[in-house]
Amino acid sequence: MKRIVPFAFFLIFVISILFPRCAVIVSPEGGPKDTLAPVMLKSVPKLNATGFKKDRIVFTFDEYIKLDKINQKLVLSPPQEQTPSTKIKGKSLEVKFFEPLADSTTYTLYFADAIQDNNEGNPIDNFEFAFSTGSHIDSLKYIGQVIDAFTLEPQEGVFVMLYEDFADSVPIIQRPRYVTKTNKAGVFFLSNLKLRDYKIFALRDGNSNYLFDQITEELAFSKNVVEQSRLGNPSDKPSRADSLQILWLFKERSRVQSLTDYSRAQRRRIRLGFTQKPVGKVSLKPIGYDLDSTEQWFIRGANIVGDSLDFWLTHPSISADNSLRAEITYLKTDSLMNLVPQVDTLRLHYSEIAQKATFKRGKKDTDEEEAEKAPVQSVSTSVRAGDNVLPNQQFNLLFSMPQLSIDTSLVTLTNVTDSITIPLPAITIDSLDPRVYSLSYNWQNIVNYRFDALPGAFINLDSLTNDTLSINFRGANPEMFGVINLNIVGVSHNVIVQLVGGKDKVVDQKIAEADGKVIFNYVKPAKYNLRFIIDENQNGKWDTGRYIEGIQPEKIYFYEDELQNRDIQVRSNWEYDLNYKLK
Repeated sequence: MKRIVPFAFFLIFVISILFPRCAVIVSPEGGPKDTLAPVMLKSVPKLNATGFKKDRIVFTFDEYIKLDKINQKLVLSPPQEQTPSTKIKGKSLEVKFFEPLADSTTYTLYFADAIQDNNEGNPIDNFEFAFSTGSHIDSLKYIGQVIDAFTLEPQEGVFVMLYEDFADSVPIIQRPRYVTKTNKAGVFFLSNLKLRDYKIFALRDGNSNYLFDQITEELAFSKNVVEQSRLGNPSDKPSRADSLQILWLFKERSRVQSLTDYSRAQRRRIRLGFTQKPVGKVSLKPIGYDLDSTEQWFIRGANIVGDSLDFWLTHPSISADNSLRAEITYLKTDSLMNLVPQVDTLRLHYSEIAQKATFKRGKKDTDEEEAEKAPVQSVSTSVRAGDNVLPNQQFNLLFSMPQLSIDTSLVTLTNVTDSITIPLPAITIDSLDPRVYSLSYNWQNIVNYRFDALPGAFINLDSLTNDTLSINFRGANPEMFGVINLNIVGVSHNVIVQLVGGKDKVVDQKIAEADGKVIFNYVKPAKYNLRFIIDENQNGKWDTGRYIEGIQPEKIYFYEDELQNRDIQVRSNWEYDLNYKLK
């Protein structure tokens, strides 16, 4: 026997040399790819079982399974404080309850698409399982969809809840009677319901406690109850998308008003940060200075949102005080959500050493760095050298601090193409930021311009002047842009028409007060959407809702073509005539 094994190997070696192509070893070819979801073979108890009293349910499938984000997707309706646990045993899934089940109650386990086959990840879509602790199964259903109120996109993973109590406070203080989650299409299926009316509420639950108790949580609601006549039977076919209950998801604006931070990164600049744009007057008073009531010791500014305020110190003694203290008075939200006067003392320390260290770390604005290096102030402009400017586009001057004076005799605007000096338009200060000055002019197409400012034209609070500034630019060529002519009908309120570019950036917007034409000129070649905001309070912006006050978010629509495509591809030297009817 010991000689047979070496002989066998020798024989194989000889055959492989004499007949090299007779035996080719290849990998076995697999069959067709598995595209089928697992199938439940049995369950303990059976589907729609009654009189169930145990603490666990076991499902057996026809193949090995895995779970995808089960803790996020599994929903028990009616809900319990503790989510049931899940455990895979071979081809079986065990669901265990940690709390006793209520008597005479129909329960539904909704898994969404969490159960998948182990190899290919094929999910069982909208898998749910019902059972009852009583003598019968409640079997009615209700279907709808949750859509983002601003983007109009379907929202996945949102709790949709039904209540038997109709009080406004119910979603805030009480867990729902029934609950489910929306799927990828934003659709929800509330199953195994009793025949009665319900209050409906949707919530992107940040802390998974089935309560609307955080201002950052998104919500949706309906003023109308879900009447029992609208509940469907199990045999009913799913409703069409356009006949579903639609819930518009939104996030309320914070009602909390308070001071969040304050700083003095620059000697002359005090910055105050708030949770939102302050309601009421904000006053700041330096401590230890006997100022006349009419004496102005600062120039005030704000950011566009209004939740940051700047106080630029103009008083020489106050700005020179490195250990300045000041008293701020403003309205603050108390525990009952009422605005009450609040007085705080602020320590507004300024350090030259810290300022220089900050410069070295490169964390200061470029303008401020330049101001430190040279005895002149830097000036930047919104129009840069070589830019093409649109008709009536503002020419902005941007300074590192407010200006003491502007000498317009040292500023010139020239039509270079025709060699003409243009009478200088008025240079006006921005209504929010006192560091920004603007001039407006109707720039002609394909005409070259030059803006010049000589030294001494601008003097800031530190008495620093500017260096010579010269910017060459050109009026835009209309053939390089497109035009959108939009005819809109169905206008009952003011409608904000927005031209929206990439990353949801609003490129331009118009206000339509009545039916008619809205024109967007000089549109750069790119893809755009047209968004329509029904501005019910006519404040020029989109407003979100407020649940307790029963206020829904302002309605939004998007232009769509016959194929329901939102994108509008704008090309150079093209004109687009579009029609839209507000529904």
